[in-house]
Amino acid sequence: MLNMMSGGRIPKKRAKPHPSESHEPVSAQMARKLILEHRAWDGMRVLGHLDLSGATGLVSLPENLTCESLDISDCVNLTSLPLGLHVTRWIELAGSGITGLGEGHGFVLRWRGVEVSDAIAFASESITGQDILKINNVELRRVLIERLGYETFLQQVGGLVRDRDQDAGGERQLVYIPFEDDEPLMVLKVVCPSTGHTHVLRVPPYMQTCHQAAAWVAGFNNPDDYQPLIEA
Repeated sequence: MLNMMSGGRIPKKRAKPHPSESHEPVSAQMARKLILEHRAWDGMRVLGHLDLSGATGLVSLPENLTCESLDISDCVNLTSLPLGLHVTRWIELAGSGITGLGEGHGFVLRWRGVEVSDAIAFASESITGQDILKINNVELRRVLIERLGYETFLQQVGGLVRDRDQDAGGERQLVYIPFEDDEPLMVLKVVCPSTGHTHVLRVPPYMQTCHQAAAWVAGFNNPDDYQPLIEA
């Protein structure tokens, strides 16, 4: 009977109407869900802070999106902002795929919660270790070190060796850079036995030995529990 009424075909389930920009503003939680499910619409208005952090599968945002503040940190595949984007407070973009914005964009930019300029956000190659040492703002200095890179910063300003030993890759060093107004920057320098590349890994400042630091990097709280056959 059903086939006869439908001309030999089973009627398709009625599709839900696609949201349109005429809808009322949506909550931030609902907006995140719709955007990540690719069901958002152009002209979407979001109530409050829109948190999209860590959405590695996100590649685009709807045009004419409006929200109070926007967090796209670690959205590595989001490489551009949409046309007509309106953000009344700030955009957090640390670790995102955004590499630049048009001149005079008017957005307030943040990196790990710290307000930054376009130069800091998008032109980290212009930063030098000596410039960073002159920065009095502790939080901004931490951001600048991250933007420059721990390995480059260490190469440019030097450091003090707290411990050294040997692993499968060769010598490794536990190096720190002291600051008068902040905890020291502590890093573990290791050489990959497969590629020969030197890796500089930040570790907590209370580390005392290379083995303790390597154990912490590997996720061990007790260094005695960390006994790898090959440390890389």
